Amino acid sequence: MANVLLRSPYYISQDIGTDLSAKIEITIDSVLAYTIVKNKPSNSNFVLFEIAELVRDYIDIKYNGSITPSDLNVNVSYVLSIYPAINAGGTATSSSTTTFLGIDGYGYFEEGSNPSVTQGYMQSNNIIYTLNGEDIRIPVDRNNTTSVSYFNKGSQVFTKAITTSSTEVFEYIDAIDSFKERVIEDSGTYEESSCIDSFIDSNSLYSVDEIRLETPTETKIVKVITLDECKYEPIKLTFVNRFGALQDLWFFKKSIEKVNTKKETFNRFTINSDTGVYDTSIHQNQTFNVNSSKKLTINTGYVDESYNSLMQELMQSEQIWMELNSVVTPINLDTNSLTFKTGVNDKLVDYTVEVSYSFDAINNIR
Repeated sequence: MANVLLRSPYYISQDIGTDLSAKIEITIDSVLAYTIVKNKPSNSNFVLFEIAELVRDYIDIKYNGSITPSDLNVNVSYVLSIYPAINAGGTATSSSTTTFLGIDGYGYFEEGSNPSVTQGYMQSNNIIYTLNGEDIRIPVDRNNTTSVSYFNKGSQVFTKAITTSSTEVFEYIDAIDSFKERVIEDSGTYEESSCIDSFIDSNSLYSVDEIRLETPTETKIVKVITLDECKYEPIKLTFVNRFGALQDLWFFKKSIEKVNTKKETFNRFTINSDTGVYDTSIHQNQTFNVNSSKKLTINTGYVDESYNSLMQELMQSEQIWMELNSVVTPINLDTNSLTFKTGVNDKLVDYTVEVSYSFDAINNIR
């Protein structure tokens, strides 16, 4: 079953010959959502429908630190019927049914019409930078991936078999880094011990430097680079990438926070109408509707130039969240342009972007 990228148009063209109209009935997640009838144009035998924008309205991606894969796609089935009279009049002369899974992704112009994706690894970057001690979470197409394994120095430290699904596209795989998590994952019982805690604190038991994804046609290898950051507070962004998957992206280096305020003012009448005297302690220029918003300038640190495509996807994303000190907040990307960097031209590649919290500082939701 195809995974259709719904941020790009999805056209359905049908040659209806001597018949005069066609009807399409679109069912989304088992509920009939749209019925559209089109009459044959006077200069052609083809009837054309575009349904991606309609279907995309039914995808509602949410994120609060955890991911619910069923939120990331919709199950679509459409029936296309042809009729001998206009406005779907008479008895249908033919009917066909098509099904697909719709995701909140997009294709590029060079990829042509009706883009879809059938790959297993649902990210563009083949190098992942992660913070030491944090899980490495990646999205895979569960219908095009058979297993995912994590390796450290050639030795397998974690593996998971992937099962197919007729209703969901994505499965998220986490590298389980801590000894405690490993024990629980293997259905064991973890008992607290100061000796064990001391050993774990001074030794990285389950580092990961490579991820291997087995697909029906190939073995996909993704390199993992784990970084320590002692000076700055690393920030993790989670955004909807070009494949409609929620993807993590770390910013390791210096961040700058600033606040912007917005307000209105009016000239206040302060004179006592009886005495003609005004109180000098009362504001003549009165401020009201004051609120503020915060912005952050964040930096990736030095990364591989393959991050060019990843940064482009971040800028094209319509939904982004930031996790800082274990708190997840929605943000907007304020940076509107970015110069791609290469190792040849720039020696060292790093990216700085500006983001703003997607809400006012003062609660004014009514």
